Amino acid sequence: MTLTSWRAAGVAFLAGALAALAMPPLYWLPLAVLGIVAFVWLWDTASGPKSALLRGWAWGTGHFAVGSYWIVEAFFVPPADFALLGPPIVVGLAALLGFFPGMAAGAAKWAAGRWPSLGGRYCRLLLLAVAWTIAEWLRGHVFTGYSWNPLGHVWAFATPLLQGAALFGVYGLGLLTFMILAAPAAGWRASILALIAVGAAGFAGQAAMAPLDTAGGPLVRIVQPNTLQAEKWRPELRAQHMAKLVEMSRRPGFDGLAAVIWPETAPPFIVEPGSAALEYMATAVPPDGYLVTGAARGTRNREDGVWNSLLVINGAGEIVATYDKVHLVPLGEYIPFHKQLAPVAGFIGRGSFEVGESRVTLDLPRLASFSPIICYEVIFPAAVTGPGARPRWLLNVTNDAWFGLSSGPYQHLTSARLRAVEEGLPMLRAANTGVSAVIDAHGRVLAALDMQREGIIDHVIPPAREPTPYGRWGDGTLIALLMFAVAVLVALSRFTGREKTDNSKP
Repeated sequence: MTLTSWRAAGVAFLAGALAALAMPPLYWLPLAVLGIVAFVWLWDTASGPKSALLRGWAWGTGHFAVGSYWIVEAFFVPPADFALLGPPIVVGLAALLGFFPGMAAGAAKWAAGRWPSLGGRYCRLLLLAVAWTIAEWLRGHVFTGYSWNPLGHVWAFATPLLQGAALFGVYGLGLLTFMILAAPAAGWRASILALIAVGAAGFAGQAAMAPLDTAGGPLVRIVQPNTLQAEKWRPELRAQHMAKLVEMSRRPGFDGLAAVIWPETAPPFIVEPGSAALEYMATAVPPDGYLVTGAARGTRNREDGVWNSLLVINGAGEIVATYDKVHLVPLGEYIPFHKQLAPVAGFIGRGSFEVGESRVTLDLPRLASFSPIICYEVIFPAAVTGPGARPRWLLNVTNDAWFGLSSGPYQHLTSARLRAVEEGLPMLRAANTGVSAVIDAHGRVLAALDMQREGIIDHVIPPAREPTPYGRWGDGTLIALLMFAVAVLVALSRFTGREKTDNSKP
């Protein structure tokens, strides 16, 4: 790997792109091993921090270009006014995100140069793993964050291997994952240890996944209407879309439900208090139950704005609870300073939602308390529950119709599963075109409707587990893991330094 300039960058870009194919839904794990080992070798042979940063940046650009290609699909949804902007925006986003693994490589190279005792084969892997994890955490927080496809997601094909997220969250799982995937770069002994670690983690995870008794929980119905995004907001189809939602809601078994759940922005219009549409929506409310739906919420004063919301509606057509989305997608759901720069905002996009005040936990009769999460919000660890008492379950309403049959919806589902594992709470997911799912508190998918299928899921809300360490302390457990890793790194470096000193004696 004694490559120079553009050759090294090209190899790095290709290695990062191949590693992205280990993410859902493909799970080609050997490519993740190849990609991470190449990352380590490129870092090893870099001449200094700047060279390591540029190689890491090229690796990250390739990785995120493949991992986030599905964003292009949204630009081609009719009327596709900005279709030509799709590819350059995705490439630009990948180049921006590439700086996070680049910064990890550059910082680790600087540290290795400053403290030569960190140059041992095990030290360098642990040093890179710590730097990688810090960079991933920053990627999930800087400029509102983009915590998509963290490294720990490569294990989603085997639920037992996700259980470490209950201890340290997905970022902590990523630190351990980096060490395992990078092990071949340290030799065959490290590779064997990595295989043993994966086996041990699998057995431990399986043992932790005790069966959960679902008897006695509220019975709910998830409706997946499979409405194409190109048709969703056409005025002449509104009545047809609403009739379909109500008909699916009232299918056999309706009278025994505690709630009917519709996906994000299910009604194809802005819902206002006192609207005549609420009376019709109330026909989808089961006896003594609720309709829980994503909706664009407005007020009678249109100047107040519109919110991407979750509404709980009773049989009288009254809105009894509301949650307004807090973490909006920049440039996708809102334009920064859109009110102050109205002409510019109007040119860039089709409008902006207002930002909600705070996350909530809703507690309603006949329905166990839950925290709602709208679409994109589910990708952020330690940010899915409301303040106060712990909810009994999580609800994610989303509309992934924007992204067709790409990998995006499957990766989105994986994020929902990780949040369930981290919090020890079951997750119900209502998606317009899929994937709708019932996920238990261990991240197991108990029932699902695949992409671009119309249907309903009737299921009892699974029970919650006892609070997990990550659910109790959030990123505090990640910090503890990083501190432990640094302590091990210091101990290894001292041992390596003494070993070199002893070997140099006559």
